[in-house]
Amino acid sequence: MDGSEAFEADYIIVGGGSAGAVIANRLSEDGASQVLLIEAGGEARALLVQVPAGVVQLIGNPKFDWLYEQQPDPTIGNRAFAWSAGKALGGGSSINGMVYVRGTRRDYDRWEQAGASGWGFTDVFPYFLRSESWTGEANQAHGTHGPQSVSPMRPGFHPLTHIFLEACNQMGIATLGEYQDGRMEGVFLTHGSQRDGWRCSTEKAYLRPARTRSNLQIITAAEVDRVDFEGKRATGVTFRRDGKMHSARARREVIISAGAMGSPALLMRSGIGPSAVLAEHGIEVLIDAAGVGANLQEHPGVGQNKYVNRPTMNSRMRPVDIIGYLLRYAWNRTGALSAPAVPAMGLVKTRADLDEPNIQFHFMPLGYDMDPNATSWDAKGLPREQIITLYASVCHPKSRGQVLLDANLRPRIVHQLFGDERDLATLVDGCKLIDELYRTPAMRSLVTANRVPNPMPSTDAEWADFVRAKAALGYHAVGTCRMGIDDGAVLDPQLRVRGISGLRVADASVMPTLPSTNTNATAIMIGEKAADIIAGRAPPAIPAAAKA
Repeated sequence: MDGSEAFEADYIIVGGGSAGAVIANRLSEDGASQVLLIEAGGEARALLVQVPAGVVQLIGNPKFDWLYEQQPDPTIGNRAFAWSAGKALGGGSSINGMVYVRGTRRDYDRWEQAGASGWGFTDVFPYFLRSESWTGEANQAHGTHGPQSVSPMRPGFHPLTHIFLEACNQMGIATLGEYQDGRMEGVFLTHGSQRDGWRCSTEKAYLRPARTRSNLQIITAAEVDRVDFEGKRATGVTFRRDGKMHSARARREVIISAGAMGSPALLMRSGIGPSAVLAEHGIEVLIDAAGVGANLQEHPGVGQNKYVNRPTMNSRMRPVDIIGYLLRYAWNRTGALSAPAVPAMGLVKTRADLDEPNIQFHFMPLGYDMDPNATSWDAKGLPREQIITLYASVCHPKSRGQVLLDANLRPRIVHQLFGDERDLATLVDGCKLIDELYRTPAMRSLVTANRVPNPMPSTDAEWADFVRAKAALGYHAVGTCRMGIDDGAVLDPQLRVRGISGLRVADASVMPTLPSTNTNATAIMIGEKAADIIAGRAPPAIPAAAKA
């Protein structure tokens, strides 16, 4: 460590992503607590990050995306994906599709039933409100004074979106005017993590206003190698920056917020994890914790696209179209460049006897070609044809995977999207429901021919073959440092690493089970609640809307 610089703070936060940025803001707002935030990625102020349509150049871009390696998955023909995670301040909120959705009431009540006491819907709802600055019409489902800007769809979103909603209505699926209150069965126009048409990441919402505080220090391009301990108390971290190793000492706590892949990997590098995995890499075991890296969950999904008789985003990609989009966005931040990646979605049941939705629908006024063996999404795969896509994903996957370490002690993912064949059966049912949706009068007036799949499957076995060949990730990895009270839980409900003092984890990895929908709003909520827990503050009052 000769020549290295040493740092000291009350709290050290490892990772400035969707949750870590929130925690850094909230712990430093008292003006007294010294907070050090260490982020492996860089800044998130590039124009590509700020413009919503830039998402197509961010996911799969190694400058902004970790692209974690996955072992080939035998349940999808030995295909393998690079699992995306934000590599910049703001984390996933800086590279995602900006869809803001919280999930259902039962998603969080399920956490509490699994042993995460204090994390039921009525407990977490006030933290969603605290985080949010809603720009639409006021109602009790939204907060208005939080840092995180959330907006309804801006003018100029694609007109075919309304045909999707009409088709759903013709199938008996209601259009919801509001979906952030936890009642989500139906379809809706999405809300976006946006401010005046720009992306609003947690870097913009939480860190920028806090960076003038003398008690908050942010270090970027610094990768934490391990947590340091005295006995079984976390005392700080060791990190690498500019080719040099540095130490940082925590007077109170270390909070790991490196994401569903990064957080378990850091725990394992620090000697906390399955003893066999640690021994394989020559890491001394501090705590034999089999749950570290286990319980990995993702939303498997698959799309069907069709040729249509009206212009879509694909067919309007000529230079003159691009210039028009740019001019409109520059003028008033509306139009195609301002929309979230998915303008409409919803939750539906594939069978009437189900007691909650099991499939999430997504409508996209475009289609893309993705090599089944590709390891990242390629924007160059956008064909110049009139195509729309309806996409289905499994709300509550039963399959579980694991995060391990590779030879360089970085995350290595072992996951089978259909390790539990119930997930395959659910997605087959979801595909058949989309096929039915395409047969509604509204869609028949639009669709001219099949594209993918073509020909259409006619049996469940053929649908299953299609799903295995085309299924993809939802970019919603969670669960690898889950909280609970059973022996397999990594954390207690206060987010403390079991068997260790002075160390917590707070990010998507702590979720016991995957919410029905996109996970970024949930990660922000976790940051808000974690900050109160760490600081010893009383939780906010539960509003009447949460009890309805």
